[in-house]
Amino acid sequence: MSASTATTWARALGFHTPVLAFALRTALAAFAALLLAYALELEHPHWAAMSAWACSQPMREHLLSRGVYRFAGSVVGVAFAVGLVLLAQESIWVLALGLAAWSALCAFLGNLQRGYMAYGCMLAGYSAAMVILLHVGPVAAIWPFAWDRLLTVVTGVLTAVCISWCFAPRRRTAVLIAQSRHALAGVLQAAIAPLRPHAAPAPAPMAALLSRLAEVEELLELYPEGSRTARHTSRAMHWQQHRALDLVYHLGLLPRAEAAVDLAPEGPAEQLVQALESLVQALQAAPEPEQAQALRQCLQQAIAACEAAVAAVQAAGQAVPEVLHALYLLLQAMHSGWEAEQRDLQGQRRPVAHERHMAPLPLHRDWVGARQAAVRAGCTLLLLGMVWALTEWRLVAFGMLGLSVMLLVFSGFESPHRTMAFVLRGQLIGAALALLCQTLVWPWAQSGWQMVWMLLPFALLGGLVFAHQRTAAGAMDTNMAMFILLAPVFPQTAGWTQHLSMALAVVSGPALAWLVYRGVYPTNAQRRLHTLARMMLAEVPALARRLLEEGRPALWPGGSAAAALWQAQLHHRLLRLVRWADKTQWPARGQLHDLGLSLRAMQTALLQLQQWRRDTILATPALRRTERLAVQALQRTVAWGGAARDPRQQVRLQAAWRALSAQPGLPPALAAQALQVAQRDFPALEAVRQQLP
Repeated sequence: MSASTATTWARALGFHTPVLAFALRTALAAFAALLLAYALELEHPHWAAMSAWACSQPMREHLLSRGVYRFAGSVVGVAFAVGLVLLAQESIWVLALGLAAWSALCAFLGNLQRGYMAYGCMLAGYSAAMVILLHVGPVAAIWPFAWDRLLTVVTGVLTAVCISWCFAPRRRTAVLIAQSRHALAGVLQAAIAPLRPHAAPAPAPMAALLSRLAEVEELLELYPEGSRTARHTSRAMHWQQHRALDLVYHLGLLPRAEAAVDLAPEGPAEQLVQALESLVQALQAAPEPEQAQALRQCLQQAIAACEAAVAAVQAAGQAVPEVLHALYLLLQAMHSGWEAEQRDLQGQRRPVAHERHMAPLPLHRDWVGARQAAVRAGCTLLLLGMVWALTEWRLVAFGMLGLSVMLLVFSGFESPHRTMAFVLRGQLIGAALALLCQTLVWPWAQSGWQMVWMLLPFALLGGLVFAHQRTAAGAMDTNMAMFILLAPVFPQTAGWTQHLSMALAVVSGPALAWLVYRGVYPTNAQRRLHTLARMMLAEVPALARRLLEEGRPALWPGGSAAAALWQAQLHHRLLRLVRWADKTQWPARGQLHDLGLSLRAMQTALLQLQQWRRDTILATPALRRTERLAVQALQRTVAWGGAARDPRQQVRLQAAWRALSAQPGLPPALAAQALQVAQRDFPALEAVRQQLP
């Protein structure tokens, strides 16, 4: 049968043909890990098969990174488990309390991380649970049990890496780079319009630009895994995203100005437009090697044209517009990013010196979700641990093991309770396959080796379940549940009732987790979006509160550097919020550009107002009145951020900032900002807040 015929038959039977080869390869790797672990006489060889399934990834770099984090997480978790068992001295109460606290800590740290680092933190939590809850016997027996856990993990990881490395392709670098360049080209097209407003075509709406940048930001989540070069490329792309959003912010201010703004004299502006148009065309081309130098030349020409425009503005005795400054910084970031992208496309391993020292941007961390995950995991496991301590029933401990995996690994998912439905279905299939093997196949085995070889068809069935369209969701848990139940011990002494009770204990994990996720801090994509939006809105009253607490003579700690870090984090949060809004089709997603614009403007206005308060000597009654109105505006900003929503707060807030803007003692630029806060920024923030439950 030819390859094309086999592919046609596989599609007709409902299999994902690109996934089928990976699934069968991983199934064979899991069986090979089981075979090797049994040959090494490890006590739990089926754990090696589970590790092989858990660390396998379709791309080489992700395969290596996930394997490293699986090993590291297992070492940390096993070390904690050994210490806790030695401390507890067979006290189930101490074990339950220690495991609940450790799981809460791992859930908290894991939800703050990105990429496979989060997986490593979660694994440290349930690796400790596996050692603590499955250990039977005296305290001294914990050492061989812990070593068995580590050796099975190493066996599974190494087997999966060795087998999959020969077939797994490298990451498709050109796909992400092309998407990033297309998004940046859209931002540059929007920047051309104010330079030549009558001749340039209409740019894409700002909401569309944000959506394209947000898609790139989501792809950067796992891109740097397994490669130092890709890690530096990802860092350079984050800087490009930050500079692009800064330019989008300043472009958003231009249409709101009362008069037209001349960004540059006519001649330099026309040259800059031509250079940007050439750069846009080069960015929209495929990232092929023959196009690399052309893109670099276009970048250099655009940078030179932007510098010439800035020089012309300065020669005329005018201040350089913020748009030109933001455009120049974006072009510089793109030039640095071009160098990193070319090394990544060429597969070079060592970045240059200035890239190795490129500062990382402060990205968003979900502190609210992390606290909720910690409380959810810790309290649930503590409650079940108390039941275990009171009853001393081993099946409760076995159920706690499955529940700990569910509450840790899936706590960062988009909608954990919906995921639990697929996980439960997958584990039911895995438990059914395990029961078939234990009751119908293994009774025919005459030795332990025969029991191991009899597992081969079931391992391949697990691969087929993974690749089929109807069972793909939750198929990973099919294999995990099947292998955790299939411990090849000859002779087999357990009866079918014991096998059934163990299977029910395993599948009780996702069932209980579904109830927990529904009842304790229930979360889904919509709630995550609302939480992130509230965090962003809370930044404004929080900053106002800090400025009030510092008093008039103080300055915001960190000055402009702290403000720049706050802006970088705001940009990353805005992209996350846009991505969540696009996924959930949030009705207010069209207002997110105005939200980002107003948050940036509010931060700038508050800090400049505080600077004025610090530097001004209140020598006249007019200045003292302005100071009192400034304090009143800050106080009402803090009150607006309170938990209770009072429509009168919005009216009082706008009146306070409007009254402040009318004071003659305030500098004109700051007065204009205060008026914009009253007329534009707070209404935009309030419009988004009204969409939140």
